[in-house]
Amino acid sequence: MDKIEELINLTLKTCESWVKVDDDGMLKLKDPIDKQEISAHYGATHAACSFIILGDLRNDDVLLDKGKTLLSSILKRWNISKTLFGFHNDFNNFALCIAYDFLKNIDTKLCEEIKIKICNTVDSNHNTINWLPMRWFVNVKRYEWTQNVKYLKISEECRVKIKQATNKDGGIEDVLPKGTSFNLQYDLATVAVLQFLNCRGETINLSKEVGFLLQNVAPDGDINYQGRGTNQIFAWGMWLYLLSTSNSKNELIEATNFLADKVPIMLENNNIMLNDSKGVEKHLWWDYHYSSVYISHFLFWLVLAIKDKNKNPIQPKKSAERDTGVTIYQTPNYFVATFNGRKKYIAETGPIISAIWVKDYGTIFKGTIGPWQGLFGNNYTDGNVVLRNYFGLLQVETNKNWTKNRIIHKLLPNIKYKNYITIIPIMVDFKVSTQEEGLVIKFNNIKQQNVMLNLPILENSLKNPIINLQVNNEPMLLQNNIKIKTQYGWCSIYQSKKSTAKDWVLTIS
Repeated sequence: MDKIEELINLTLKTCESWVKVDDDGMLKLKDPIDKQEISAHYGATHAACSFIILGDLRNDDVLLDKGKTLLSSILKRWNISKTLFGFHNDFNNFALCIAYDFLKNIDTKLCEEIKIKICNTVDSNHNTINWLPMRWFVNVKRYEWTQNVKYLKISEECRVKIKQATNKDGGIEDVLPKGTSFNLQYDLATVAVLQFLNCRGETINLSKEVGFLLQNVAPDGDINYQGRGTNQIFAWGMWLYLLSTSNSKNELIEATNFLADKVPIMLENNNIMLNDSKGVEKHLWWDYHYSSVYISHFLFWLVLAIKDKNKNPIQPKKSAERDTGVTIYQTPNYFVATFNGRKKYIAETGPIISAIWVKDYGTIFKGTIGPWQGLFGNNYTDGNVVLRNYFGLLQVETNKNWTKNRIIHKLLPNIKYKNYITIIPIMVDFKVSTQEEGLVIKFNNIKQQNVMLNLPILENSLKNPIINLQVNNEPMLLQNNIKIKTQYGWCSIYQSKKSTAKDWVLTIS
């Protein structure tokens, strides 16, 4: 059986188990953790559309009818759902428009309802780049139905903004102006939906954009190890869609092999990340994460991947430009991904090391930092994990105990004292090179702050790497002091002593 079909069957079974008859007699997609439909998001529309497409492709009338019934229930409560805080207009509109195309020769009544809802529902009120290709398609459909040229103008505005967000190397920013937010997951999402548009008649040249993404694939097959989307399933259905439709056969095999042993565990745990954590923990999830939403989205793009297979072949073009700020250092023995950083999220800060792979050990580090206070990072973060999930120099300071001062103790004998530490990742320049002794990373503590070297090393590496540290040309011991659970699972934290030294040279051999 085709590996995508295997993934579909597993994910379909899970999504179907969440479809329940509510007290009002309508079907709802009830989240297995939150125990209700997340109607402001897009799990229900994506599940319904997936059932419809797959039911049609497989001549499975039961599945097709389930999709239609769920979709009909969604449409009946649409006018209420679209008023919910955080309603994902572009995602939901997009799924309905795709359902329309599959139903127009099957159920004209349902299609008329879709047209009415879409033409009376606004687009999302922001210009996050990975949402714009969906908005583009929705407005093409509105124009097709109404011949109102205002919809073509909206589609053109989407095209222009996406072009403005595209760097010379093919990487696509997620927010304008450039320099605000970039991560691999949402770059990939933008390119995947642009490819979907190509499969529906557009002629967008994506050779450079696909080339950029392929350059970022780690030797273990991972494409989603950098930035806000680290190790989330959201990217993966879209990645398989992009590879399947562009006739990237070898890369598709690599991607499905990467997922083969991870998706069953993720589904069993109601998780949204490809690790062993239980979804109910929501460990390092962002505030907007829901299991039913991301899993349904995964199924949706898997189904489209088989529907549009080889529909628009792409010849990738790799660029020597580096204006996105991602640099890959790769030899037969080493792979290191680095990122210059963006300002909106600490998960996308920089300069930073995003991933390290060593031939004799496998992947020893990937993913960095995580959700943090402020934008969407308040509910499930763990500061001690997030700030130590950083491969580089840390400033770790304890507060001063003024009660030990003889004068203060005499004047204020009953003063209370609390112990605490401050942890600050120090973003300094570094250089990566491969030498005879191994992979060498040089950190420049130019301000000579009092810092330690902090190295999270994944415990699922093939074996422990040999790591040596020189500080101002003198050897310094690295100790395995702490364990943390990151987006990729358990890491051992190796730490040095603190020092104000300027030159820190790490060798991995």
